[in-house]
Amino acid sequence: MVFILGLLLSTALIWHLERQDQQQARALANDVATDHARYLERGIGQALAANKALAAAVAQTHGSIQAFEETARHLIVMYPEVSAMSLAPNGVIQVVVPLVGNEGVLGFNQLNSPQQQREAERARDSNQLTLAGPMPLAQGGIGIVGRMPVFLEAGKFWGFTNVTLRLEAVLKTARLERLNARGYDYVLWRVPPGSDTPQIIQAAGTTLSAATVHQRIELPNSEWMLSVMPRSGWLNPTTLLMRALAGLLFASLIGALTKLLLHLKAHEANLEQMVNQRTQQLQDAQRQLRATIDAIPDVLMELDREGHYISVHSPRPDMLAAPRDALIGKRFTEFLPEKDSRIVFNALQIAETSGWASGFRLQVPTRDGHSKWFELSVARKSPAFASEAHFIVLSRDVTERVQAEQELYLTSQVFRQSSEAIVISDAMHRIVQINPAYCRLSGFGAPEAIGQLASLDMAQSGAPSELPAEPYLLVQRTGQWEGETQGLHRNGTPYQQYRTITALRDEQGRLTHCITLFRDITQQRRDQERIRHLAHFDALTGLPNRSLLSERVTQAIQHQRTAEGCAALLFLDLDHFKNINDSLGHRVGDRVLVALARRLQLQLRPQDTVARMGGDEFVVLVYGRQMADVEVLAQKLLDSTAAPFQIDGHELTISLSIGIATYPVDGDGFDTLYQRADAAMYRAKQSGRNRYSFFTAELEARSARTLHIANALRRALEREQFALHYQPQLDTHTKAVIGAEALIRWYHPELGQVSPAEFIPIAESTGLIIGIGDWVMRTAAQDMRRWLDMGITLRTVSVNLSPLQFQHHHLPEQVARNLAHARLPAKHLMLELTESAAVDDPAAAIAMLDRLNRQGVRIALDDFGTGYSSLSYLKRFQIHKLKIDQSFVRDLEQDANDRAIIVAIIHIAKALGMDTLAEGVESEAQLDFLQAQGCNFVQGYLFSRPLPAPQFEALLLACTPAS
Repeated sequence: MVFILGLLLSTALIWHLERQDQQQARALANDVATDHARYLERGIGQALAANKALAAAVAQTHGSIQAFEETARHLIVMYPEVSAMSLAPNGVIQVVVPLVGNEGVLGFNQLNSPQQQREAERARDSNQLTLAGPMPLAQGGIGIVGRMPVFLEAGKFWGFTNVTLRLEAVLKTARLERLNARGYDYVLWRVPPGSDTPQIIQAAGTTLSAATVHQRIELPNSEWMLSVMPRSGWLNPTTLLMRALAGLLFASLIGALTKLLLHLKAHEANLEQMVNQRTQQLQDAQRQLRATIDAIPDVLMELDREGHYISVHSPRPDMLAAPRDALIGKRFTEFLPEKDSRIVFNALQIAETSGWASGFRLQVPTRDGHSKWFELSVARKSPAFASEAHFIVLSRDVTERVQAEQELYLTSQVFRQSSEAIVISDAMHRIVQINPAYCRLSGFGAPEAIGQLASLDMAQSGAPSELPAEPYLLVQRTGQWEGETQGLHRNGTPYQQYRTITALRDEQGRLTHCITLFRDITQQRRDQERIRHLAHFDALTGLPNRSLLSERVTQAIQHQRTAEGCAALLFLDLDHFKNINDSLGHRVGDRVLVALARRLQLQLRPQDTVARMGGDEFVVLVYGRQMADVEVLAQKLLDSTAAPFQIDGHELTISLSIGIATYPVDGDGFDTLYQRADAAMYRAKQSGRNRYSFFTAELEARSARTLHIANALRRALEREQFALHYQPQLDTHTKAVIGAEALIRWYHPELGQVSPAEFIPIAESTGLIIGIGDWVMRTAAQDMRRWLDMGITLRTVSVNLSPLQFQHHHLPEQVARNLAHARLPAKHLMLELTESAAVDDPAAAIAMLDRLNRQGVRIALDDFGTGYSSLSYLKRFQIHKLKIDQSFVRDLEQDANDRAIIVAIIHIAKALGMDTLAEGVESEAQLDFLQAQGCNFVQGYLFSRPLPAPQFEALLLACTPAS
């Protein structure tokens, strides 16, 4: 019984062991199949993930496929199992990457293909990622296709994004060849949609049977099966025999063995369950950790103690200083500036000591050429799995925070440093914040101002109000107000403000705060008033100036158009006022002008105006008067200057020349009346001064001719309308021609021959005399050079200098240039200047004469005795010749005074070592007298009129003996 029982037990044990072996084999086969199924499932799933990226790109570009190739090239590198990516708008493949090898797929309509139509329609209708295949590919070969339908706005179907996987590449990810190596046969199969017949995808050495281990592979809209079975079957005959023998041998031990086997089974089951649980927990933990890390928006790095990158994780590549692969194994000092590297090292040292460090900021250059601010948090990692401590570094992008802090700091600095007062008030217009400029301008400190109305610094009529000032009430409706307000300093001093108030509102449009800016414009207003006064009034006399006079003339004309009488402009010019300035100085001259202004004002009505035009010119405006009244007023103005002026101990007498123009007779505007009154004033001066003169048509004609001549003069040089005539100068005793005076002549095609006495003053007043005088000097020098080259003996050619030419600083350079151009020695040029030109500014005249004398030029003083002669100046002037004016020579036979003056001039010249030349000699008696008195040279009609250059040249040749 024991044996039978043992045998039965052995038999049962053998059966149990065989069954257990089979279960273990099936469990092992199932685990193996599970691993390979997961490999395949994960490989296909990862490859198909590219579909979603493509679909998202198409949706974001609203169906545009322009950027597809660039996107696909980047994605295909990331998914090596993918052989091709394509876009199929409306089911028709239009673009594929890569194109090489896939040309045949272009134009393939997935919705019309017998092989793919059903699965394509299924993908479209389900709006889900679907997997089709294995199936023959349009581009050749067997593969599987992941389709992702794309719908645009309003659910409009756009087409498919396709990811094509070569079956061979996909199956490699499952590593099925290892099953054969481990002694397993397998079959990878599926049941196609709409079919009950399994499709064998790949098989090795067996067919499907009930004993096969099956592992399900879940794929989008599809399910594959991997069936695995040991090549030798589940039962091992040798093992069965050995166990039977062992059962017989150890039947006696069946009880103990049975107990042991049961214990082993229970232990094994528990162990297997524990392993499965731990495996699942580990997988879950790994997935959770990866998901957590992927969700972190910051850069996560692991560094060793020397700063080498062990691992790097970043959700955005642009946050890294270099590509991830380029960082691994390198030290961070290779990518960071020295300053930032020191910051990182400092953080690592603190973390190594205390285990944690945070709050370290650094500015890191990024690959796009910019830089970002990062904040580091460092934790020391336990060295349990490494030979030395590592560090986990979390680098957070705080660029926006740093910029916000910088902007906030800048805003606070602007608030504090602003020269304008800034007030922030709440919705009730109570002050909540002020800047230092407010305290400085208003005198109120922060403790006094906070909580008060924002209009605290504004001057308000009546007692202080508990209500906001009017501008703040307005800004509640308009949102902004600006304008001038009256400010009141804390000490009671009023001042002028320019205030700007801006309302701030919340999202619901409710007023939350008001920003007030104001500045003190008191001085600005004073300056503007002063500028306005300076713009309209003369600084010396306080009288209106030309600008204000122009406005008042316009107003007077407007008034006079509807009133009786006339308006008149009286132009006043002081006679010989320059003598006062020259002899007594400008200070005395200014005081005379001020005193005169007061006298003139006393002669006028309140509505009349006296204005100063500058210098010694005044203009009086009267209106609402008759012509007779204007004449009476003009005489009163002349009489007002008759009484001497007592200035600084000097008794000074002055006179006026007055020109009068009236509205409406002489003009209807300021400029016209002013110009005509000015012309009338010059007529008064020409008539003897200290008188008044009305504007007449004759003056207008003269003014028109003057303007015509002035305009014609500007073009006369370039049109070569000028010519030089020469009058010979003779030795009084030998009667030989020793020189010539160059005299300019002007013939104009319309004006005819214009007298020098007429056009020379105009040229001087317009400044054209500078250019004309230069032409005269240059032409005379060239003619003199030609005569000398012809063998004609002349000492000098004389050229007249106007006062304006003589005062010109560059006259010596002009003389030198003309002499050099003509190759004429300086001794042959005689410059004649008038007495008035020399004594206007004696110091400057002496300096100019010295410069000319150093050049070797000869100097003559023209019209001596007719002007303001000063012997003290004469002895200081380096003059070679005095010219006796023809006004003395003309009447010397009848006028003893003229003879006396001539004798005196000749004696003065001899005493100072100068020659004399008498002008205007027309009779033998005049010549005899001059010769008897010792005059050196003469010129006049007695010998020759001024001749054109060719005729003068002929005269010289006739007087020159043949060689």
